[in-house]
Amino acid sequence: MAASRPELDFKIVAATEADCAAFATIEDISNSNASKTEPRNNISLVLFGPPSDTTARSKDLADKVQNDNSAHMWKAVVTDSDGQEKIVAVSLWHFYLEPKVIDDWKDIEWRPTANQEGANLFLRSAVAMRKKYMSGKIFGHLQVLATLPEYRGYGIGSALIKQGLEEAAKHGLTDFWLESSNDGHALYEKFGFRDVEPIVIDLEQYGGEGLAPVRTMRRVPN
Repeated sequence: MAASRPELDFKIVAATEADCAAFATIEDISNSNASKTEPRNNISLVLFGPPSDTTARSKDLADKVQNDNSAHMWKAVVTDSDGQEKIVAVSLWHFYLEPKVIDDWKDIEWRPTANQEGANLFLRSAVAMRKKYMSGKIFGHLQVLATLPEYRGYGIGSALIKQGLEEAAKHGLTDFWLESSNDGHALYEKFGFRDVEPIVIDLEQYGGEGLAPVRTMRRVPN
């Protein structure tokens, strides 16, 4: 019998603008290290490239903190052997408390390591699916859930989801949406999210291998 994994002490607290650089880095590393997907079938690696400069993403997150009242960010923090706190996982939710009109994706310029056409196609497809099912609704959107690879398996992702759902409930939200990778799918199912309609990207067009599915998922009241 395999030995059980030791417990890890961590805490979930609100993330601030000062955390945006660390948030962007953790998101980038997590997306590039999917445990259930081969590298050449990993959408993040093929379309956005390996972890690199996250300055633009950090600025985007800071802008959300400053100007987007719907945005709510949390971080999981551990204390290392030197007594220093370290961020090891993050989440970003949007709480739309009024009917949200979802606009079509407008192509942007990504970092140099990205496949510009493929990255925009992926986001265009994801936003189109969200628009199809959620535009005009009041709902919560889990946009980011990311954990450093070495801190997976300790229940941190579950704790971040619980935090978001509990906070959303305080605002009266009962309808939720997300886009899931293979890694997160089973976890989201445990929290009541169910598959809606898949997005399938042919990565061979962009130097990868095979068809890469992204699951759109929704959680509605029973």
